[in-house]
Amino acid sequence: MAGHDAQAIPMADDNDSDRERDGVDQGSDSEDEPMFVARAHAGGNFQRMPLPNLWRLLHGGRLMDQGAAATNDDLVANLKRGGVIQSDRVHRALKLCARDLFVPAAHAAEALVDSPIRVEEHDFNISAPHMHATCLEALQLQPGHKFLDVGSGCGVLTACGAYLVGRSGMAVGFDVRRACVAMGRDSVRRLISACPEYAAAACPVRFELLNAYTPGARWLGAFDRVHVGASVPPDRLAPLLALLKPEGGLIVAPVNPNDLRVITKRPNGAVSQRVISQVRFSDLEVPSEPEVLLATLRAERRTRTAPSRHPSTYAEDVRAILAASSEGGGTPGGSCSDACGPFMACSPTAVADGLPPTPTVGTPGERSWPHRLSRLFSSCSSGSTGEDGGMEAASQGSGSQPGSPATPLRLSLDDLGEPDCVLEGAGWSIPVHRSVLRQRCDHFRARCESGWADASAERVAVPDHFSEEAVQAFLHYVYNDSMEDCSDPQEAVAVLHVALYYSCPRLAHLCELRLAALLRPDRAERRAAKAQRGGDARDEEALADAAAALLALADDNGLAHLRAVALDYIVHNFAAVAQTESYQALSRRQVALVAEEACAAHASTLAHIKRMADLPALPPPSY
Repeated sequence: MAGHDAQAIPMADDNDSDRERDGVDQGSDSEDEPMFVARAHAGGNFQRMPLPNLWRLLHGGRLMDQGAAATNDDLVANLKRGGVIQSDRVHRALKLCARDLFVPAAHAAEALVDSPIRVEEHDFNISAPHMHATCLEALQLQPGHKFLDVGSGCGVLTACGAYLVGRSGMAVGFDVRRACVAMGRDSVRRLISACPEYAAAACPVRFELLNAYTPGARWLGAFDRVHVGASVPPDRLAPLLALLKPEGGLIVAPVNPNDLRVITKRPNGAVSQRVISQVRFSDLEVPSEPEVLLATLRAERRTRTAPSRHPSTYAEDVRAILAASSEGGGTPGGSCSDACGPFMACSPTAVADGLPPTPTVGTPGERSWPHRLSRLFSSCSSGSTGEDGGMEAASQGSGSQPGSPATPLRLSLDDLGEPDCVLEGAGWSIPVHRSVLRQRCDHFRARCESGWADASAERVAVPDHFSEEAVQAFLHYVYNDSMEDCSDPQEAVAVLHVALYYSCPRLAHLCELRLAALLRPDRAERRAAKAQRGGDARDEEALADAAAALLALADDNGLAHLRAVALDYIVHNFAAVAQTESYQALSRRQVALVAEEACAAHASTLAHIKRMADLPALPPPSY
C-alpha cells in the first residue's frame, strides 16, 4: 500500500494562511507512490508491473483489475473481489460515497483508478480506494459512534464514516489546509444532492481547520474511533489517545517504520496495539513538545477570553410591540413623526465630532489612548465577524428565526403610529414610542409597570452626562437591533453607559465586544507580528494604556468578558502596561486581579508540562 503524505505546516493564525493550525503539523489525507524502481538488466526482456500492484503483491494483497473502472460501482466491486472489502456495510458506504464526486475536476480521468491522486495545486494527494477500504474495515464503525478523520483531504473517508455511524453518530474531519476543508464541505454537499439514500442515512459531516495534537478542549475525549492519515513516530502516539472517550475506543494509524496499527483503549485505561499490516507511509511531521505546549496555551487563552453569547430577542419583541399596537396599546397622535423617522431601519444623525463630555476613559485630548486608537478601533469594529461573537451577524437580520419568512420583521411608522413620548436631555429632545421602550428595555418596562405618578409621563428626563449622540445610538439599537459603528473607543464607552443605565444587556454586550476586540489575543498576536515587520509601535503604546483603563471600566461595571480580555492582555504585556498612567490609577483590588491572573497562567503552564511529562509509553504491539 502506498503511504500518506505528511507536510510541515508553519505556525500561523488561522486568518492569515492557507495552511494553518495552532502552530503544529499534521498529516493530510494524501498518499505517495512507493519508492520502487524496476530496473531491467542490459539485454534482458524485463516486463514492468505497475507499482501499486507490485506493492500490493509484495505485502500479501491480492492483485485486482488494472486500469480505470467504468463506474464507481465497478471500482468497489473490484475491491470486494480482491478481498480488501470484507463487510457489507463498508461495501455499501464506498458505493454510495462515489470517489468521482470527491476528486477535483482536473483529475476526473484518475478518479476510478485504484491508485492515489496527486492534487498538485493544493499540495496533497487523495489516497487510493484500497487504502480507504482497509482503514474503514479496521475502524469497525458502528451506528452512534463519534468518528474523527485526521487529515480529511477531499473528504471521502470522512463521508463514508458519516454513513457508517448513521444519524445518531458524529463524523468530523480535521485538516490543516484551508483548501481541503473547503473541498470536503463542497464534496459532501454534492453527495447529499446526488444521493438521497446517503442524505437520509448519514449524520451531518463537519470539517474543521484543526490539527490532531492541539484540537482544543471541545474535541478532547470526544471520539469512539479515530483515523490518522500519516505515519506517526511510536513515541508520539500517546497524545493521540486523548482524543478518545474516557470509556475507550480505537485508533487506526500508520506507525513508523512500516506498521498499520489498531490501537485500543479500554474502559479501565489499558492500551494495546495490534499490527494488522505492513505498509509504507510517508512520515508525519509532528510538532515538538514545546510547540505543542505553546499552541495549547494559546488555545486556552482564546477559550478563556471567548465572549459569551447573548441571543437576540428582537423577533419576539417586534411581535409583542405590533400586537400591542393592533390592540390599541399604543397612543397614536402627535406631531413628531418626522423627528422619529431616523430610527426606522436606518441610521440616526451622524455622531458629532469630538469626544462625548462624559463619561470618559483616559485623559481627553489628542494624546489620550481613545483618540490615538481611533483608526485601530474602527478597523476592529467594522466588518467584525466570526469569533468576536459575530457581533453584527448576531444582530443584523436577527428578526428572522428558523422556519420564519425570509424577510425579517422590522418596526415601521405605519405599524407604530406617531411617537407618544419624548426623551429630554441637556438642550435636546428625541421623540420615541413608549411601547418600543417598554418592550425592549428593562428600565422602561419597570418604570411603566411601577404605578408611580410619572409612569405615564410624556416627557422623560435623560441624565445630564449622557450625550445626545450616545442616546441616538442607543435608540438605533432599540428600534433596529443593530449597533452603529463608533469612530473611537470613547463613543463605545458612552453608548455602553447608556445601555447599562437603561438595562439593555445585549447592547451593553455588543459595546463590550467592540472594546474587547482591541485586546483580544488573536488580534494582539497579529499586531505583534506586524510590528516586527515595521508596523506602528504607537498603537501598542496606546493599547498598553487602554488595557488598564478597560480593566477598571469592566471591573466597575461587571463586564466579565472585557475584564477577562483586559487581564489577559495585561499579564502578557505587563512590562509595557505597568508604565502607563492607567495602570497606576488602578485600585488595589484591580491590581490584585492582575496578580491572580498571572498566578493562574503560571499554574496552568506547570500543569500542562506535568501532564506531558507523565504521559506513559505505550506497550509494544502484537503481530
